[in-house]
Amino acid sequence: MLENIENVIKIVFLILSIVWIGKIMVLRTDKQIVINPLLIGIASILAVLPQSDSDIEVFGVTIQTIRIILYCIYSLIIILGLYAISRKNGIF
Repeated sequence: MLENIENVIKIVFLILSIVWIGKIMVLRTDKQIVINPLLIGIASILAVLPQSDSDIEVFGVTIQTIRIILYCIYSLIIILGLYAISRKNGIF
């Protein structure tokens, strides 16, 4: 079941990343200076983690669960970033 959830989250991850790339190319704001390093850090951690079929645990949590959590955090950061960019008096 976690494999299915991870596949759906990967698709959402890809779509939101493409939307964010479009916003970076069209709009240049100071809010992106805060958000982009966070996204790069999370993406680099996801690239280094082993595939989800391994049964490795870190602090009692499986790698697959960690990957799902990182995908969710990445998606939330992009959604908050899109909201902050679209509003003149946004979050930042």
